[in-house]
Amino acid sequence: MRIFNAFLLVVIAALLFMLPVDQAIYDFRTRLFEDPYYYTTGDIVTANVTLSKVVYDNDQSTIDILSDEAFDTPTLSAYNTTTRALIIAGLSGNETRTLTVFYDIDSLGASDAINNFLDIVPYIWMLLIVLLPAAGIFAIFTGRAT
Repeated sequence: MRIFNAFLLVVIAALLFMLPVDQAIYDFRTRLFEDPYYYTTGDIVTANVTLSKVVYDNDQSTIDILSDEAFDTPTLSAYNTTTRALIIAGLSGNETRTLTVFYDIDSLGASDAINNFLDIVPYIWMLLIVLLPAAGIFAIFTGRAT
């Protein structure tokens, strides 16, 4: 019976390890923001826009650009983290379009206490996952578990 109980503890720890804690914390800290821009191109097929909010952690991989023009394939060409200026390439010439930029922003604001706590939650979670089966197996094999 001891081996079975130890096996159950390891299985429970493995299931806890598979929970997406990091992604849940990221989703709690951020929210998707959308900036629409009405833009007309001439011969130059790039657009220069300024985002209205700061991208969370200056992570350019969260920036997604859509256009209502069928021949556009908008892509991020450059992003200035200081001025929030965005250069969008892949636009067709001589067209008027609506460019919609989606990106993650900080949803918590400047709450340092919450941000500091959320920074250490993944480490606490991993520590619990390691310590749970270790303490349980120790208790099972030393006869302290009931």
